[in-house]
Amino acid sequence: MGFVIAVYFKRAKVKNAKNLQVKGPVIITMNHPNAFMDPIALTTLIYPPRLRYLARGDAFKKGVVSALLESLGIIPIYRIQDGGKEGLKKNDATYERVNELLKRNKKIIIFAEGLCVQERRLRPLKKGVPRMILGCMENNQLSNLIVVPVGINYSNPSQFRSTLFCNVGEPIKMADYLKDYEESPAKTMNQFLADLTPRMKELIIHIDDQHNEQVIAHIEEIYRYDYFKKEKLKVNNLEHDFMFSTKVVDVINNAEKVSPAKVRALDEKTKHYFSELKKYHIKDWLISPVKQSSVNYRVFILRLLLILITVPIYIRGLLASYLPYRLSYEIMKKKVRVVEFKASFNMGIGAVLFLVYFSLQFFIAKALAPNAWWALLVLFISVLTSLFCLWISPFRKKTWGILKVLKLKSSQPQVIQNLSSQRKEIIRMFEELS
Repeated sequence: MGFVIAVYFKRAKVKNAKNLQVKGPVIITMNHPNAFMDPIALTTLIYPPRLRYLARGDAFKKGVVSALLESLGIIPIYRIQDGGKEGLKKNDATYERVNELLKRNKKIIIFAEGLCVQERRLRPLKKGVPRMILGCMENNQLSNLIVVPVGINYSNPSQFRSTLFCNVGEPIKMADYLKDYEESPAKTMNQFLADLTPRMKELIIHIDDQHNEQVIAHIEEIYRYDYFKKEKLKVNNLEHDFMFSTKVVDVINNAEKVSPAKVRALDEKTKHYFSELKKYHIKDWLISPVKQSSVNYRVFILRLLLILITVPIYIRGLLASYLPYRLSYEIMKKKVRVVEFKASFNMGIGAVLFLVYFSLQFFIAKALAPNAWWALLVLFISVLTSLFCLWISPFRKKTWGILKVLKLKSSQPQVIQNLSSQRKEIIRMFEELS
């Protein structure tokens, strides 16, 4: 899974992983935008500590499915909407199992929002979270139990080759709550939720109003290179990227409270600008002044030469990997209707299909080659050329984008001038809100 996660995401990083790699019992409270991808990715990225996590009990069908989920460290938890009151009774066994794992200093993920929704915000935390955590403390006298909040941030949760930033917060010592809980359980549970909520919010991109998601995404795309250059940040640094997105979101969240009309005006400006970009089939970075040193015929010719020289490697990579890549996408597209599950199933199906396809290449080569070393060489070349395809494919798209802009500059210079003016106006309007 380490290899699968490294390939599936363009970049993935965990900040403060040390807070999870500790001895003693740990409960991890996480947001939950991307179904099975969330716990699998976090578990893989901080390995060797193994994480268990709670998942909907109705997914545990008798037989192979249940055995598989159990082997992955998944513990069933039942909600009233899944199994009614009878289902809730099964949670007694779940709590006993959680207690037993914590006694053995294991680490368990709880999805504190109680549901999986692909939104850039923290939804209200469920009251069952402090009830379970403080109940474990009371039943087992786990004086060293800590709760570690974790924020999961994707650049595009459903998209292959997006980025993932796991933001791990500072531990909360549950011993600090135990005395108050013994005296006033309800009040202490409410206080714990009140303490946990802001600590989780600061670990994710939290947009107050859902209708501002698009304007924020547009500003992030337009303003990124300008801001990174001004603040001397690194574009490929996911922590810097999180800082930038947090700034954009804070500006819009605050402006929505004091000047909502200005936010609406900015939204309309960005919508029009991006509709114009779509009309001419170009991306914003091609208009950005910061990137103009890369948008000229000299750069285009050099990029084109690299593409032409590496055509044989590209074709070999396509032969080695395109079939399972396309097949996994088509199966996911046909079978998965809920957006929150698309990435998880695409990754899972793809991992199995690629394993089968690469194994098939190995055994065919082994049957034809004089010895197994040649088959291993074939497999090694298949993996390397497939990874090359992952890198060169966006490189090719950007190269054709450069050519489109250069043609526009020659044939319709007023179009580029108009787009540049719109872009400057959008940045000016945003900076006025700051």
